[in-house]
Amino acid sequence: MNSSLPQKHKNKVIFTWLVFFFSLSVLPYLASADTKVQVKQGGIARMILKPGGPISSISGRFKDKKVPYFETGKGVYVALVGIDMDQSLGTLPFVSTWQSAGKTFTQKNIIEVQAAEFGLQELTLPKKKVDLDPPTLKRVRGEKSLMKTAFAESHPERLWKGTFIAPVEGRRQGTFGRRRLINGKPRRSHTGEDISAPTGTPIRAPNAGKVVLVGHFFFNGRSVVIDHGLGLMSMYFHLSAVDVKQGVLVEIGEQIGLVGKSGRVTGPHLHWGMRLNDAKVDPYAFVDVQLD
Repeated sequence: MNSSLPQKHKNKVIFTWLVFFFSLSVLPYLASADTKVQVKQGGIARMILKPGGPISSISGRFKDKKVPYFETGKGVYVALVGIDMDQSLGTLPFVSTWQSAGKTFTQKNIIEVQAAEFGLQELTLPKKKVDLDPPTLKRVRGEKSLMKTAFAESHPERLWKGTFIAPVEGRRQGTFGRRRLINGKPRRSHTGEDISAPTGTPIRAPNAGKVVLVGHFFFNGRSVVIDHGLGLMSMYFHLSAVDVKQGVLVEIGEQIGLVGKSGRVTGPHLHWGMRLNDAKVDPYAFVDVQLD
């Protein structure tokens, strides 16, 4: 991703005695608050609000879900909105609500979801890895339940800061969002980015967070899930070894495991996924971009 920032534009909007400033950053998969924000499927919208006075609380709402704001500087608040890769095209409201001087203020913005170009991936796998027998199917359902539990709650505070880094050195395959044909049959689209690298290549945390799940799963192989707080989760699949334990805090750049080919794979690589408020988003939307 190109990390260079274009010139920012600022507009002033006045509500009664308060003045609010909005900045517009035109970046791949990234936009900031304005009357209308255009974001592609699988992208993120960065909403910036700077009230002209102190506030007692602030929150956002998107698709009937609460979206937290966090303060990045004195009086500057940011909310990150995830646009799921399967989100239908069209416009959706994003509503910000805050309290100041005993009064409640509301700002409505429109997020326009645009089409992303996702390709097609064709895979050939052993039949036993696709058509599951009853014991394996029971195992897979239990593993899905563990994943769902890990994603159900996120730390109420932001654990990450600054920019994210790619977790491994390797070749990005461009698999995020691809529709998949496995043994000629349509399957669920690919929810993360595959990064090709030799077995044993170190995998590092892209930013600070808490390890909320470690396991060895049928499809995903050896896996790690990190909660970065405020609804932002990252996941790492197909590892050959895991170097962290569930429940520990990790810092940016800390080694969490090694690249491998465990689980249902055709060769060594890292599957790196990101979820933002349960939306499946492109993990590279976070790399080398100043989000706070």
